[in-house]
Amino acid sequence: MKSDKDRIIERFHQIKDLGFVKSNRKNNTGIGKTFEDYMGVVENNLDKPYLFGFEIKSHREETNSYITLFTKSPNFPQRANAWLNLNYGIPYEENPQLHKLHTSMFADKYNTFNEQYSFRLINDTTNNLLRIGIFDINTKKLINADAGYTYKCIETVLRNKLHNLFYVSANRKYIDNDEYFHFNMAEIFSNPTIERFLKLVDAGKIMYDIRIGSYKSGANYGKPHDHGSGFRILEPNLKLLFQNREEVN
Repeated sequence: MKSDKDRIIERFHQIKDLGFVKSNRKNNTGIGKTFEDYMGVVENNLDKPYLFGFEIKSHREETNSYITLFTKSPNFPQRANAWLNLNYGIPYEENPQLHKLHTSMFADKYNTFNEQYSFRLINDTTNNLLRIGIFDINTKKLINADAGYTYKCIETVLRNKLHNLFYVSANRKYIDNDEYFHFNMAEIFSNPTIERFLKLVDAGKIMYDIRIGSYKSGANYGKPHDHGSGFRILEPNLKLLFQNREEVN
């Protein structure tokens, strides 16, 4: 009986043998959507791997961009998104009564937000917390760090979502303005650790994006809407998160 690893590798080789295939979506997510369609994956935002026990990520060989490790709303305090958006978000131009908070931050430097705040991740090793630090833009004095993630929360997501990662590379070309991919290389990564994750955070190699908006209509009008807050990493650094790496031939 074939193992899950054997099955996903076999499926990959079948797709590789197809050569160039037309992208099924006309934007940056087209590569992932196309590969997953051929693999038979249904798009989802679940916390667990979704094909033969593997999370799947793909990239264009010539690019060096950030890829999403996982998306997750801050898990402390309760209703953290609502609190952050209310206190530090900026009004929508078309509806000033509602707020949004969209910004990217690292642990090794301050960003600039709304010409008023600087955001920076704070690795609180004493309390086992990764905090969202909000600072005065001029003095860099800490204003608040009451929201963020527990180590346990991050470790759980790493274990459930990224324990086994199937990472696919593709060449691309254009025919009549349509993008085509040849999925020709793959690697298997396994066993990410919280220690490696935090080391990468401290080194400024993991970026945190907070993407909170507000529902503009319907029953949830005015309530916070998380558009994909999460942690991202440059493609060449992905391997640093995992204990094990295997090339798929």
